[in-house]
Amino acid sequence: MKKFIALMLAIALVFALSTAAFAAVTESGGSDSATVYATYAAGSAAQTVYSVDIAWGSMEFTYTGATEGAWSTTSHDYENAKEAAWSCTEGANVVTVTNHSNAPISATLDYTANDGYAGIKGVFDQDTLSLKSAVGTSPNEAPTATTTLTLTGALDSATADKVTIGTVKITITGAAS
Repeated sequence: MKKFIALMLAIALVFALSTAAFAAVTESGGSDSATVYATYAAGSAAQTVYSVDIAWGSMEFTYTGATEGAWSTTSHDYENAKEAAWSCTEGANVVTVTNHSNAPISATLDYTANDGYAGIKGVFDQDTLSLKSAVGTSPNEAPTATTTLTLTGALDSATADKVTIGTVKITITGAAS
């Protein structure tokens, strides 16, 4: 008996909670209507995602001391004399920044000499790179910029091979579009 009463109450609840609307059209050409309701739910903006690739050249430089050249007895001057200079293999001094972010970025580069090498300065042809957002580009066409490091100053002849003379730091920040 308890099961039967519970079943009847369950059926009564189902009918009480359902809200089916019925309409009857009783003549030809008659019509009925229903109200349509809508609610606006705000969407959300995408979060800014930063993804930046940095490709470094080897950053290996060679300092070649001055060459006096060969003495010419006819001109009384040194021929083929060369001033001291910094050199590197092609691309060794290049930094490439690629923006895969959904926002524009700014990349600021700074060279800092290590202790004992304060006389050597590092200068970039562009110390700030501004890159547009990657939105609307394919990955292989993402906004890219490069800059080149040039060294000035002298390296002591007693310096060991491949000594660390300084550091390049890149700081990435969001930029105005």
